[in-house]
Amino acid sequence: MSNKYYDEDVLSYIDHSIILNPFFDEWYGYVEKILLNDEFQKRKLFPHHHNISVWDHSILVSFRSFIMSKIFNADSRNTAIAGLLHDFYPWSWMYSEDLEDLDGGKYLVEVYAKHSLFEMHAFTHGEAAALNYVKFFPELENSRITNAIKTHMFPLTVIPPKNKEGFIISLVDKFNSCNEMPSPRFVAEKIKNSKIVVRATKAIGIK
Repeated sequence: MSNKYYDEDVLSYIDHSIILNPFFDEWYGYVEKILLNDEFQKRKLFPHHHNISVWDHSILVSFRSFIMSKIFNADSRNTAIAGLLHDFYPWSWMYSEDLEDLDGGKYLVEVYAKHSLFEMHAFTHGEAAALNYVKFFPELENSRITNAIKTHMFPLTVIPPKNKEGFIISLVDKFNSCNEMPSPRFVAEKIKNSKIVVRATKAIGIK
């Protein structure tokens, strides 16, 4: 997979409910260049939450925020771009076997690093993404996009977004993230099964 992540047919990686939306063409016009970018397509290999990639999560946040921008009279272009790049941090915060083989495993550096509480992913990745998007998409840089990306984890960032785009992305991101989490039943089954494994290994003398 790690050597096959790139595909110019990006539409095949976008949910049909988004493609069939009457506002899709406008949204796609704002973000096509990002979706076709090699570095951004690597986010197909970055785990995000339960059973979803950073690629899929970012598309959902971008498109849903873009729709919300029309309702609340925010800048639709800035919202679409900032929504797509809000998690464009330069490393993965979760392990993926595909990332072991990608570019010498450089994207897993944070997985193995130890940090204090306020240096952990939830507190730092907005700032990291705000710096990283300028590195790969300097032509898209503007203060409203940068601020929306940097502050999307508010209130963990303490400083709130300065504009409508930022507030919309922050709220949509949280809504999506909650929906992406595993169900309580799934978590309970995982815990139950892990306890069974522990008891079994102890019973046969495996430490």
